[in-house]
This record gives sequence, structure tokens and C-alpha cells, in this order.
Amino acid sequence: MFRLSAPPLLLLLRRLAVLWLAAPLAAPWAADMTLILDDTAQQYGEFAAQLRSVNAASHRLTQGKVDILPLDSLRQLDGPQAAAPRASPDDGDSVLAGVRTRSARGSMLPDPGASAPTPSTAARAEGNDPGVLVAVGPRAARAVVQRAGNEPVLLALLGRLEYEELRALPALRRPERAIGVLLRDPAAAEQLSLIDAVLPGKRRVGVVTAPQAEPLMRELASAALTWPAQHPSRGGRPWAIAAADAPDSNALTGALQAVVPASDALLVLPDPVGSTSAAALALLQSAATANLPVFATSEAMVRAGALAALVPGNAQLAEQAHALTVRLKQAPPGPPVVEAPRRLTVRTNPHVAKRLGLALPPDDVLTAAVARRD
Repeated sequence: MFRLSAPPLLLLLRRLAVLWLAAPLAAPWAADMTLILDDTAQQYGEFAAQLRSVNAASHRLTQGKVDILPLDSLRQLDGPQAAAPRASPDDGDSVLAGVRTRSARGSMLPDPGASAPTPSTAARAEGNDPGVLVAVGPRAARAVVQRAGNEPVLLALLGRLEYEELRALPALRRPERAIGVLLRDPAAAEQLSLIDAVLPGKRRVGVVTAPQAEPLMRELASAALTWPAQHPSRGGRPWAIAAADAPDSNALTGALQAVVPASDALLVLPDPVGSTSAAALALLQSAATANLPVFATSEAMVRAGALAALVPGNAQLAEQAHALTVRLKQAPPGPPVVEAPRRLTVRTNPHVAKRLGLALPPDDVLTAAVARRD
């Protein structure tokens, strides 16, 4: 006598359906993560959209849940006393390319004329679970870190110097919850790899920095010291870093005059010199006069006249941010987990390359060369 049984695939689908239907009953308002944006949707909207897409793909059937709030609405996570959100006719689907949010342009701000919360709003207030708090940008990072609570926190898209400023906060020195940090700037070792890929064998790099950039210079010096041992196939010659400080615009010309003769290329760090338009343009003009290539950390600098830059894409940053949130959900309190962008893309300026007499391979070939590990 044979017993008939449902195919294994059908049983699996039935079990998944039961779990899918039961999950909302267990935690009807739980979010996988709540993004706190400290600037306009135009600056962070694409990253938020990509992060929601990655999270949805990871859940497959349930699609996951990502809430998005502007910084001014952070207090709405603090309990039932928070004001009721103002819903739009389409229940808040915003312009953030599919990001489910009621607040991309401030619509989560309390409405002075709002009536009493509806039953569904009250239920959310009572069972509010923001999941992992993802602070996007430096102002949001400071506010979220200083906020009381034990939810895991991810500080996303911080510059290296912005993170250095936050490290003095007690919440980061004595964390009571799991904290992750995703930087937007490439690591110094990656920048040296880019210079090596574009200018093989060249080892003299000039840097003009602001006084605040000391942490960046320490990292660059360390990367220069360890790079030959970590990349033996690319030649064991050490790097020589010629550096000069430019505390103000008056000192910039003298700093460049000291650095340019001792350099095969100039490296623009993500510090006040590199982020100030006038200083960056002066550096690019001096390099052009001396026929020196300039390497940077932003695509804008490449368009302005730098030869090449390493830039992270929003899709890649979102994938890395999502992986960090998964780890943080299970991590105990402790020192922040800090990660630089892992997947970077090379951007080059072909007009500058032609002026310098350089025949560069395509950007994707250079990207692969930078990512190659010995």
C-alpha cells in the first residue's frame, strides 16, 4: 500500500505562505529599518531608494519594510505622544523612486490641525518598532547617536572627517547598543592602488591639506608604508608622500609650490581643501601648469579637471549598508563597526588624459585593476 503525499515543493510553498500570513500578526508595525534623512530627498533619495530595493529583494515574499523620516520627525519614534502623521491621498508613496515614505518632503511633520489619531495610528504608536535606525548624513548621525534608545544604529554616508568629529560623543565612546558606520570616502590604500593603475611605477604623491585632515594623513602614511608588502606583484618600491598644510587660502600658493616639484601626481583628500571650490580649482590650475595629473575622490572633481577618481555608487553603498544592518541586529553593544566603501568605480577625464599624453584603458578595466588583490 502506497501513501500519497504532496510534492516537497508544494509543502514548502504552503509553509512559506503560513509564515508570510502570520508575520504581520506577530509584529504588525515592525520595520526592518527606519531611515532618518538629514537633508533633502534630492541628495539622499537615490541611496534610500536603493536600500529599500535591496531590503525588499532580501525578503522576497514579504518585501520587507523600510520607513523614511526627515530629521525633524525623529521624535515620532519616541512613543504614543508623537503627533499623528499627515497622510497624503496615495497614503504617502513619495517621489523617492518607489521608497515608501510619508516624509520625503516634510509631510511627516506634525499637522497643527490634525484630529485625534486613528485606531491604526494608535496601534502603531503602541507597538512601534523602528528596527535598525539608519542615519543618513552627518546631522542625522549626531541626532540619532545622541537619542536615547537601544535600537541598533547605522550611521551611513559619513565622510571620514565627519566621523572623526562624532567620535568624541559619549554615545560612541561608551555605546549601549550596536553601532555601525558606513563611510562614503574610499580608503587611502584604494587611492594608492588607483594611482598605481593609472601611473605604473610612479611613487611620488603630493598632498596639500587643511589642519583638520591629520586623521586622513595618518591613514595615507600607514597605507603608503604597508602597500608594497600587500601588493608584491606591483613592485616593491615604497611610496613617497610630499605634504604641506594650507590652513587658509593665503597659504595655498606656498603649499603648492613646495609640493609640486616633489610629486609625480597630486592627491586631493576629502578635507576642507578638496571640498572648497576655490581651493580645489587653484590646485587643479597649479597641477595643469606643472603638467601633473590630479587624483580625487569625487566625480565632480574629475569633471572640473582631475584625471581620475574612485567613487562609490549608491547601489553598491546600499548593498553594503543592508549587510551591515543584518549584522547589527544580532551584534552586542561595543565599539562601532566602521567600514569604507568596498565596491568602487573609477571615473576618468579623457580630455585631461589627452592633454597629459596618457593613453588610459577604459574605466571598467581600471576599476578591475584597482580591485585586484595580490
